[in-house]
Amino acid sequence: MRTILPSLCRYLALAQQVVIGTLVESSGSAPRCSGARMLLDRDGTQVGTIGGGEMEGTCLAKAGDMLEGGPDHALLHFAVTAGQGADAGMICGGTVQVLLQRLAPTHETVQFFQSLAADFAGRKNPILLTLFQPGCPPRFLTYVPGERSVIDLAPRLVETLARRAEAADRPFIVADGATKLHAEPLISPARLYLAGAGHVALATARLAHFLGLEVIVVDDRPEFASRARFPEACEVRVVAAYDQGLEGVQAGDHVVIATRSHAFDKEALAQSLGTAAGYIGMLGSRRKRDAIYAALRREGVSERDLGRVHCPIGLPIGGESPAEIALGIMAEIQQKKYGRAA
Repeated sequence: MRTILPSLCRYLALAQQVVIGTLVESSGSAPRCSGARMLLDRDGTQVGTIGGGEMEGTCLAKAGDMLEGGPDHALLHFAVTAGQGADAGMICGGTVQVLLQRLAPTHETVQFFQSLAADFAGRKNPILLTLFQPGCPPRFLTYVPGERSVIDLAPRLVETLARRAEAADRPFIVADGATKLHAEPLISPARLYLAGAGHVALATARLAHFLGLEVIVVDDRPEFASRARFPEACEVRVVAAYDQGLEGVQAGDHVVIATRSHAFDKEALAQSLGTAAGYIGMLGSRRKRDAIYAALRREGVSERDLGRVHCPIGLPIGGESPAEIALGIMAEIQQKKYGRAA
């Protein structure tokens, strides 16, 4: 939903009908996982994908019919063998169920998705629910953990939802008898804090933005820390010193330290170790690292804290250009994020 939500809100605000396609269940080697979504407007413009190939083509044709006055929803089932998947341009095979829903731009619908978008923008990590009940069309609900409960649902279903939502970062399904909820957590993207706005930071910002991270740039030089230089950044902070600028770092966020001097790197590293950042990396040689670590030890920084730091930063995949170094940095962050072994 994150991919299509801005377009969905825009279409509804313009009083245009749309059809949302959601991959609600998948098994085997299906091309996309449960929760993949696409959006189709009356002009045939598509946003997002549920996997491509013949399956998506069939869904688009059905969605077009729905926009011309067909049913307001449809649940399509697909069973694709590995051979069929290859012939259709898809990856391997599997079985999937796709829910198509036509949304009219009513006041209630517009308000619902605008509220969802506001909760997501506010980093409340809302969960979009699709409720399936016998004899009723599927309908949308929202659940914001810790803020409000879902109405008109069996208490046991709500309890299960709340328990699963505590640690969920991927779509899941909960059921109570014939009633079923497809739940899609809209998790706020992780943030990448760049301490330093030089050439490596510039390349890293571009790649991080492409991978869906929110980028925050921190530097003491206004001519480097600027919107013009970092158009992808969600925030650019000009600071007086590098012991500032990392406010707001949360667990799961990433810090990359690439300033222009050892002293500034040391300041930024000391500040980053006082945060809950899930990844801290510092650009530089082992000699530089050892000198900075020694200085921090004298100031009382523990070995356990220093063990959190990746330095030299990035996977050793080769290359010396800023773009190549950025690729190694982001590869290491991805490896850390998904818990893959080196």
